[in-house]
Amino acid sequence: MRNLLICIAVLLSATAYSAEIDTIKVSSKITEVTVYFSGAQITRQADLKLKKGKHLLVLNKLTHQVDPQSIQVLSIADCKTLSVKHQMEKRTDGKKNKDEQAIEDAIRATEDKILELKNRSEVYDLEEKMILQNSDNSKKEAVSSIADLKAAADFYRQRINEIRVARMTINSEIEDANEVIKEHFAELNKLRIENRKAFSEVMVALECEKDISIRLTFTYYTESASWTPLYDFRVDDISKPLTIVYNANVYQSSGEDWKNVKVKLSTTNPSLSGQVPELPIWYVDRTYIPVSSQRTPGSGTLKGKVLDKDTQEPIPFVSIMLERNGTQYGSATTDFDGLYSIKQVNPGNYQLKASYVGYNPSIINGVVVRADQITFQDISLKSTMVELTEFQVMDYKVPLIDKDKTSMGATITSEEISGMPARNDGGRPARNVGGTITSNFTPQQREITTTNFLSNTLKTNVTNLEYEIDIPYTIPSDGEDYSLKIKEVNLPVKYIYHVVPKLESDAFLMAEIEDWSELNLLTGKSNIYYQGTFVGSSEIDADKTNDTLSISLGRDNNIKVTREGDKKLYDKRITGSNIREVIGWNITVKNNRTAPVNIIVEDQYPISEKKSIEVERNGAEGAKVNDKTGNIKWNIEIPANEKRELKFSYTVKYPRMEQISLE
Repeated sequence: MRNLLICIAVLLSATAYSAEIDTIKVSSKITEVTVYFSGAQITRQADLKLKKGKHLLVLNKLTHQVDPQSIQVLSIADCKTLSVKHQMEKRTDGKKNKDEQAIEDAIRATEDKILELKNRSEVYDLEEKMILQNSDNSKKEAVSSIADLKAAADFYRQRINEIRVARMTINSEIEDANEVIKEHFAELNKLRIENRKAFSEVMVALECEKDISIRLTFTYYTESASWTPLYDFRVDDISKPLTIVYNANVYQSSGEDWKNVKVKLSTTNPSLSGQVPELPIWYVDRTYIPVSSQRTPGSGTLKGKVLDKDTQEPIPFVSIMLERNGTQYGSATTDFDGLYSIKQVNPGNYQLKASYVGYNPSIINGVVVRADQITFQDISLKSTMVELTEFQVMDYKVPLIDKDKTSMGATITSEEISGMPARNDGGRPARNVGGTITSNFTPQQREITTTNFLSNTLKTNVTNLEYEIDIPYTIPSDGEDYSLKIKEVNLPVKYIYHVVPKLESDAFLMAEIEDWSELNLLTGKSNIYYQGTFVGSSEIDADKTNDTLSISLGRDNNIKVTREGDKKLYDKRITGSNIREVIGWNITVKNNRTAPVNIIVEDQYPISEKKSIEVERNGAEGAKVNDKTGNIKWNIEIPANEKRELKFSYTVKYPRMEQISLE
């Protein structure tokens, strides 16, 4: 009896305790995103009304790529946060909603229609076969009259024609029905991708001192996002300022769309340790490698194409999942060209899954993703009208020529390059999105005009540059690059032509930007445009310490250059066992432009490393000569439609048996 009373008391106390905890499922909204060069911090908010007491808030439908260590719940007035816990939501694989069921019903109805059409076609086949058999007059004992034969022939001809026309109509209807099924498959696949997404949730236990209405704010970090600076350098004419267009390519594949959110672009790297480095013991008999110089490997990228195995046609809207040990680490959906891309993937071995309604699903085991490199993996799916539940399992094969063994991430053939779509950063074209940013740069001594395309605030800290966007915009979770045009700067620069006539007869135009550090350029790619024509790409290294940044604008055919040997000066004499040879060069530079130009012309004297070979420099008027390298450099200005002639010569004395190059 005593034990029974104790059990009842325990049960009543547990019931009373559970009654004290109010479990509330909370839908939150992304309001702000800070995008880093690697990763993003997401800020979510939810409006709540809570009564006095304890509550368990379940913040659901969050990306499965939440870093649990980064979760922060802002303090709430009159409430005490008891605990914060992160976990994955239960998957809904295999469960169908009403929309999916309706599409599947439509597919089955269309398949029944196809079956009925095929049955009708088979009946026509049997009728035609029977008519053809009965038309064989050789099997008849006697031939009917000519009138009867003609009537039979007319009947056979008319009926067979009717049968074949009917079969053509049926075949056309079957083709139309198959197209309808394909459209249903695409629609059903998109629904399943959305409904089978992996989500996580954060559980927050609160104790409120009184009834309150609050706006709950919490943040977390995800690796599946980044932004990269991209610049356009444009020159319409050397008499006009240089135009620099600041762009940002933003991408994210976190699994949750950023809809109308406030965005910040930051140069901070949150993945770097905040701990002060410690000096290790330095043994003089060992190789010393400072800890700070040991680079942490970065993330990799997985790219590929999904094709129909029979037709080799690309398949859009295929669901791609990257998993390891049952945990999802990335996902993507193929575009209209069948292409997919999963970025910010930690190095390691993965399992790649591809599924699409109407095709046998596929699994590729052992897909290797390497740090700071691109792994390419194409997938072929076999079409079927019957949806299979088993996967086609394959093993990842390392290609004979590994495309991701370079510092830039991949080595590809010229054929692959020619087949790629043009883009700013070497992949698919970046999409333009709305949003606004401005920049408050320090006024400069020279006249620089700035056009801000985006209304923002530029914040500069000791170690951080941050663009804070005021107007919200949208970045879908599709792994695509979205190009954001930040601002445009026009500034006067020094245009100088460089000519090396010994190697090239063309003149190369360079734009030299002095004190370029005040422009707050970041390390990134740049596209060069001269007179409205794309002339190439380059890289900006923001860590350079040079005071002047030089940008090549390509060749200019308005500057003509020739280099010819001076026949009058040439002299070759043999004295005993030695040869004495005098060689001279004439360089002519013609400016066909309507404005004066500055030109740097470079050539060289030969250098001898042997005492038996003597080189004498006879002079290069107006040039600076580097004694160690023999480099000759003229820095000249040529008026419009005029030319300049430059000369230099040298004498070489060498043994007759020596084979040397003097040109």
